Formats: sequence, C-alpha cells, structure tokens
Amino acid sequence: MFDTDNRLLTMIEQQQIPLGMQCFTGHRALIEVMGLTGFDFVMIDTEHSPADPRAMEDSVLAAESVGLVPLVRVPHCDDETAIRRAMEAGAQGLFVPMAKSAADVQRVLDAALFPPMGTRGICPSTRAAKYSFRSFVEYAEWNNRNLVVIPLIEHPDAVDNIDEICALDQVRILAFGAGDLAYALGEGTNMTKSPKIREAYQKVKAAAERHNVAIMGGPVLDPTAEGCTKALEDGVKVFCLGLDVLGFRRFCEDTVHALHTAAQNSALSRPLPPASGFPER
Repeated sequence: MFDTDNRLLTMIEQQQIPLGMQCFTGHRALIEVMGLTGFDFVMIDTEHSPADPRAMEDSVLAAESVGLVPLVRVPHCDDETAIRRAMEAGAQGLFVPMAKSAADVQRVLDAALFPPMGTRGICPSTRAAKYSFRSFVEYAEWNNRNLVVIPLIEHPDAVDNIDEICALDQVRILAFGAGDLAYALGEGTNMTKSPKIREAYQKVKAAAERHNVAIMGGPVLDPTAEGCTKALEDGVKVFCLGLDVLGFRRFCEDTVHALHTAAQNSALSRPLPPASGFPER
C-alpha cells in the first residue's frame, strides 16, 4: 500500500527535471488538466487562497488521479493545524512561506513528521493513512521517509541563514522567491535585473550546491524555452511554471485582443475592453 516512494524525490535522484504549477483555485478540472498535459507536481496554495481543509482533500485526490505529486503551501511555519491537515489530506510535501531560519523549517518538520523524527500526533482515520489502523505503522514510516519540505527563500534573513537551512537533512529542495525578496530589499518589482537579487541568488545557489539541495524556480510568469534554458544555466533543477488563475487571465486577454484586432481590421464595431482589464501581463 505504501511501497511507492515520492516520485518528486525519485526524479531528483535520477537527475530528471520535474515540472509543476501553482494552483490557487484548487479546482479539480484544472488540476486534472495539469496531469494530463505532462506536469509532474502541483502546488496547492493555502497561503494566499481561502484555506478549506475539505476542499483541499478534493484537490489532493484530483492530483493523485492523474499522477501528480500533491504539494501544499501552508499559510505559515507556525500553523501546526494547517500543516497537520495538509498531511492528513494526503499532501506529499509542504511549501514553507517566509522561512527565515532553520528553526522555522524545523517547526514545520516537527509538525509533519511522526515520532521519533517529529511530534505529529497519530490518527488512523484520515485519508493519508487509508482510514486504517492496521497499516498505520507502515504509513508513518512512509511519511517520515518521503516527506518533501520546500522552504521559500523570500526574506533577507533566509538568505543570511541559507547554510543552516540547507543543512537540514529533510531539505532536499528550496525555492527562491525573487518577488517577495525584491520588495523586502526595496527593489519593488525589479526582481529580474536587480543586482541585490542576483547577489542573493548566487549566495543561495552556492549553499544549495554545497548541501546537494535542488533549487526550484524558472520563468514562472512567462514560461518560454529561452527562459527555461537560462534557468537551467542558472542552476535550477526543479521547475514550477505558471499560476492557474494568471494563466486563465492571459488566455482571456489574448482572446479579447484577437477579436478586437479582427473587428478593427474588418471595420466592424467591437467595444473596447475596460482600461483596467486589458492589457495586463
């Protein structure tokens, strides 16, 4: 029942390139489309999205139905209830937002791992445990062996403490959050060309290489082959590209623009979209 290892960890060990997407809607159909089109994992957001534990179970189930590794971004490293509920729903990994130190990440590990590795309380009547006490020991061992905890390096303190974060045994992947880091450093939206951000990334990359930790990243807002090539050259080994709601907005913008252009070229009437709704990238 628990004889298959976490596929995301297996892909990293085999030097394959995993691909995932951020999911803010939690919608089953969108998650299924990700799996059907070649993605390997999905990050189900509960930090910036309404956190509904029952809906999260449905999202995790949808991911599993199409072979996606279900990961959940928890609201905060101190939210033990959210961490436990994500794991009991069947999440195979957790994103840790605003992790500033190894102690922050360790609190998540304590809440997600069973003794003796952590302090998580047991409960066999959960989806992750297959609703069975008979196989609970097997599940607990599987959980402790396969959990993926991904710190989001998006605060200056995290950059300063990057070696101690990477030194944690369970940290196999980290994500470099250039957006929040840029704002924290006074760079605004200048997350791609800022020397401060570039310097921070190089420090994180060096620490990750020293500790054999894979960096997650890539051109998340505008995935192109050229952008992915540059990310590979920059040392990115796990790609998380796109956000479901932003991807749908882009499709809507392109659709409106296509019809508006056609109407203009044909000298036909086509109302202009609201100034606040187009164009935006």
